[in-house]
Amino acid sequence: MLYSLNKHRRIVSALLATCFLSLLISASAFSQSGGGVDMTGTGGRHTIQGRIYFPSGRRTDSRLRIKLSSFNAGELTVFSDPNGSFVFKGLEAGNYVVTVEAGDAYESAKENVTIDTDGSNPRRGITLPPVSRIYTVDIALRLKPGESAKTGVINAALAVVPQAARDLYFKALELGQAGDSLRAIEQLKSALAIYSQFPLALNELGVQYLKRGDTDKAADALKTAVKLAPEDFHPRLNLGIALLNQRKFGEAEAQLRAALAKNSGIPTAHMYLGIALAMQRKLDDSETELKLAIASKSTDVFLSHRYLAGVYLERHQDLLAAAELENYLRHFPKVPDAEILQKKIKELRASNRPNG
Repeated sequence: MLYSLNKHRRIVSALLATCFLSLLISASAFSQSGGGVDMTGTGGRHTIQGRIYFPSGRRTDSRLRIKLSSFNAGELTVFSDPNGSFVFKGLEAGNYVVTVEAGDAYESAKENVTIDTDGSNPRRGITLPPVSRIYTVDIALRLKPGESAKTGVINAALAVVPQAARDLYFKALELGQAGDSLRAIEQLKSALAIYSQFPLALNELGVQYLKRGDTDKAADALKTAVKLAPEDFHPRLNLGIALLNQRKFGEAEAQLRAALAKNSGIPTAHMYLGIALAMQRKLDDSETELKLAIASKSTDVFLSHRYLAGVYLERHQDLLAAAELENYLRHFPKVPDAEILQKKIKELRASNRPNG
């Protein structure tokens, strides 16, 4: 999968080079900042948005999986942002169920939402102007019986942190969400100056450095977070992403596998592990991980199609590679090298080599 000299491996090299340049953006988009929005929709113009709260009334500050299901449209999935917010856009009228799974300590939370039709009836000659509606739901998590002493990993991690450091941390989350990484970093450094043993702040500091493209500082902060909280999922995942950006593929693989051992349900973790494996020419394992990511239908993992195309190209499975590049361009039609990829797809489809 690395830089060989024959025709098809040169293609792989070009694909991976471009993908890797965009990896910084992809990494920061997933890592506990931003996100929370599903744009897939069901073909309509309405929106369901919401916020998730701990039993204490404080907003959740970890990424939770939210499912939106309906009888007619099936199921959509999104992960909440660091402030416990989520959005589903492009929805048609109908009955929906919002479901939040917040881990073993909490009961599954569900809310029903009905999006009304606009009242148009073409058969009766009634046509009303289109109206886009926004429906907001607030979801309060409830601890399972017997879990009252376990307030969750995040709550426990914050319990020992001085209030001044906590306030700076939450301010940093808000700034990061608003796209102000520089000020977020300043707030996080101030929080760590008050309380240096603060894994959540170190993790977020790593995320903000990733967003600014400073992978060395990101890796340093995240390594410290992992040492302080070796059982936590997010620091290991984000450290894996930072190491991937540093091209330390073996180390990245180790961290990403450790993260998935903690939580195997995060599609983006499978995607980044698939990339780390592909860059080491571990093609079979890479294909498995990338397919797992794609099967989730998450909007965060469309880059998987491009790397899976690279895997197929390395195996000389030209038609499969062409199909994956087409899937990639379907989601990212305006990438800078779109014209080059379209040309490559035509070449691959014109080849006589079977998919194998």
